[in-house]
Amino acid sequence: MMHETNLNEKNAFCRFAMGVSLTAFGIAKVSRNPECTKGRLMIAFGAFKMAEGIFKYCPTKALLSSCMESAMSNNDNNSNSTGNSSMQSMFSGQNSMSSEQIDKLMKDFSSAISGNTSGSNATASKQSDSSTSNQNSSESKSSTNKAQNPS
Repeated sequence: MMHETNLNEKNAFCRFAMGVSLTAFGIAKVSRNPECTKGRLMIAFGAFKMAEGIFKYCPTKALLSSCMESAMSNNDNNSNSTGNSSMQSMFSGQNSMSSEQIDKLMKDFSSAISGNTSGSNATASKQSDSSTSNQNSSESKSSTNKAQNPS
């Protein structure tokens, strides 16, 4: 029974490479100690990952995507369109904000970075705080020196 691929080339190669390394480490552990359970598990898990890489099919990923699709279809039957769109955007990783809200956020962000609005006030107050603390520390040093040398 052939399944369609659900992994891309890079992901499949990484899984194959990880499977080879896990299998090699497992074989090394079992060769030192034939009763080693960790080594046997590493061999089994590595072989599983190698097979995923060769066939470019991950059964776990297929199971999760089918469960997600069934949850989305159940949501379609049980809810209205506004709830459905927010659920779809949540699962697909898309933002459900309007373009006006995004534009406003981008303008606020760019003004905060460039320092046109409140950003410049914050840096000015930080500079005045640091200069005040430097003055206070120099005054305390001079008063300490006077107390030690009364001359």
